[in-house]
Amino acid sequence: MFSRLLWKVVVAGSAFLLGAPGFLHAQESWSPTRPLRLVLGYTPGGAADAVARDLAPVMEKALGQPVVVDYRPGAGGAIGAEAVKTAAPDGYTLGLIDGAPLTIIPNARKVPYDPRSDFSYLGVVSKSPLVVLVNPSVPARTLPELLALARAQPGQLAYSSSGNGTIHHLAGELLKAASHSDLMHVPYKGAAPAMNDLMGGAVAVSFATIAPAVPVVQGGRARAIAVTSAREVPALPGVKTVAAQGLPGYDAQGWFVLAAPKGLPAPVVRRLNAALNAALQTPAVRERLLATGSDIEAGPPEAAAELVATDFRKWGQVIREQQLHFD
Repeated sequence: MFSRLLWKVVVAGSAFLLGAPGFLHAQESWSPTRPLRLVLGYTPGGAADAVARDLAPVMEKALGQPVVVDYRPGAGGAIGAEAVKTAAPDGYTLGLIDGAPLTIIPNARKVPYDPRSDFSYLGVVSKSPLVVLVNPSVPARTLPELLALARAQPGQLAYSSSGNGTIHHLAGELLKAASHSDLMHVPYKGAAPAMNDLMGGAVAVSFATIAPAVPVVQGGRARAIAVTSAREVPALPGVKTVAAQGLPGYDAQGWFVLAAPKGLPAPVVRRLNAALNAALQTPAVRERLLATGSDIEAGPPEAAAELVATDFRKWGQVIREQQLHFD
């Protein structure tokens, strides 16, 4: 009899607590109580580092705790992605991850994570289109003219990229597949030497990031004939998209997403997504990202997961069809 009465008291007390606004709020919200770690799969000083250093101090204000950048370079960003995957899903380890270790490298070689199931995606940070450049000596001012030259000289017209397995490389391979043309890929160890050889005439074509390409184009050292995004880029007025020049549906962009380990509780996901979106709406962050030619992609966590899944399928198909092999 006593035990039955005690159980009724416990049930009634639990119901009262669950119905209390404060209790429900505690279950639906989250605030960090110690510093957060932002893992970066690249060395200091590059484009990824610049984005991380823009975001970290603004997210600190939104979260009320320091956000410390943790550099884990190597394997094209895959080491950093693995560090995020193996961390505790408690909201204190985040990763600023680009498309290469999530959608390109896993389609080309074995990695210790599955980008489609091993992460909690918190939001898309930015998307960065590329520009198709040609050396001024190349007699092509539009993409159809360039592709006509490539078809007339199969395997002779070379394009440079910042390295095997980069978005610059895959953008070129997607163009080859979509246009049934035969361009020769010449990989470099970085964007700077790839650009230098384009300007010097060692290669005829290059897929380049917008920001370093703009002064080169303005100085007449290269000609911009197309951008790889679905819409034109304000930094290169008048330069049409690849899609608008006869290849509808073509879209090849670099991007960053904010990710965390799989299994992150929903309240933590919501709070971190809100902090990310607040940072992306900050004027200083917006100005710096837009100056690089990037599009700011503030939005829900689901948009990041969808982007990863879409590009995983797309680049996997290109890698298989073009029979690409790279380390």
